[in-house]
Amino acid sequence: MKQQPDGSSVDENCVEVRNIPAYQWNWAWNDLDCRKMRYFVCEFTESVNQISTYSTPPTTCHDAVSVASGGVIRRVGGICFLHRRRGWTTHYRKLKELRSCYNVVELVWIDLQPQITVKYGYRTETHKVETYDGFFVVMHRIRGSPSKGPFDARKPPVLLMHGLLGSSGDWIMIGPKNALPYLLADQGYDVWLGNARGNRYSGEHAYLTDDMREYWDFSWHEIGIYDVPTMVDHVLKTRKVKQLHYVGHSQGTTSFLVMTSMMPEYNKKIIKMHALAPAAYLYHLNNPAMRFLATHMITATNIANAFGVNQLLPSNPLFHQLARVFCPNYFNFFRFCINSMFLISAGEYHSLDPNLIPVLAGHIPAGASAKQFIHYGQEVLSGHFRQFDYGPGNNTEIYQAADPPDYNLTNVRAPVAIYYGLSDQLTHPEDVGRLAQELPNVVAMNQLPNASFNHMDFLVAANVRSVLYENIIASIIEDDRKRS
Repeated sequence: MKQQPDGSSVDENCVEVRNIPAYQWNWAWNDLDCRKMRYFVCEFTESVNQISTYSTPPTTCHDAVSVASGGVIRRVGGICFLHRRRGWTTHYRKLKELRSCYNVVELVWIDLQPQITVKYGYRTETHKVETYDGFFVVMHRIRGSPSKGPFDARKPPVLLMHGLLGSSGDWIMIGPKNALPYLLADQGYDVWLGNARGNRYSGEHAYLTDDMREYWDFSWHEIGIYDVPTMVDHVLKTRKVKQLHYVGHSQGTTSFLVMTSMMPEYNKKIIKMHALAPAAYLYHLNNPAMRFLATHMITATNIANAFGVNQLLPSNPLFHQLARVFCPNYFNFFRFCINSMFLISAGEYHSLDPNLIPVLAGHIPAGASAKQFIHYGQEVLSGHFRQFDYGPGNNTEIYQAADPPDYNLTNVRAPVAIYYGLSDQLTHPEDVGRLAQELPNVVAMNQLPNASFNHMDFLVAANVRSVLYENIIASIIEDDRKRS
């Protein structure tokens, strides 16, 4: 147990709050049962000597308003700023510029996802990199395992990219000896877990705040042309190598295909792309929620615009806490918990361990823009894999054509290994087959042996190690053997 500044103690697996550079500050915090998050509050004034703390820190942006006696709340990614009416400005660039504000209360949610890996003896790092258009994308790196020690520098790095509403935490939910990042680290690989813009980790922007419509004006197209290339370049630059292995799930495959079709020079940076439940063509999608959204796309878009709904299903601490209490203990709540978390993937999850529900609830959902959903809905209706459809008039201005252009899949020259399930309601086998026919360098088509294998089973199935991950690792090792 560690003694904290306020006199209380915390389990050694939890991490102390991180410092804020360039400021003198005081803080108060709430342990919250050593869960995967920590809260603290700082109050800044123009005179840094006039800093006060609260005995009971708030746990949400809403609570921050009441605890701090009113004000105007602004949320930037995972950071909540409460601006008193004297001297606040809507547009600010970075934390250091807030010195011009008269009085700012800051509530910071520090998610300790890397500490899950540390808990099991894995060496981790967190990297934050700015994209071309101003988002700061966060990458979690596993650079050593308890069994293997530091990664083998002779082996190329592996980059994993999550799906829609996901985060880097998706890959590690089922724990050591089962989760792909741990297994790769145990083989001596340097493992990088990416986070797309707008999710619980990559919420920061250089000059936009997430209460602005402009902040959420992105789909997976922007993730493909900005976020993923930024991550690839950062990994290669950090390791001083020219190529990496790429593993994507669902939207993680969509953004890869966008990147390599729009920016073909990135093909040479990829040893192989392992595409888990690849989402490109979606015409045969039979998921009820997504099919309903696609069918009523115009109405849904108009409603979202009218009510200013730009973000969908953000990470919610209340949902996480309720899941911890009810989901693993009461059988009648199990189906409700599964359906709530896996709303867009649906289906039956026969291989899911009920004891994993609290862990899953701590990660899913992690948030996404409404435009990401709308873009996928457009793919369902059109039967195309193409850029965002802004309507004939706007398309003509943006694309110089009435319809948006298709992504040129013949540009995707990197080797691609495809993995798909027969019961996947989002990426139907027929659509996966069409994608495989149009990609010029598919080196493997792997149908999962279990006929009930569904969209999220690629991450959480009890047997996913034996039916999927061991094959991916064997393929990566074999590719490296051929290159050496």
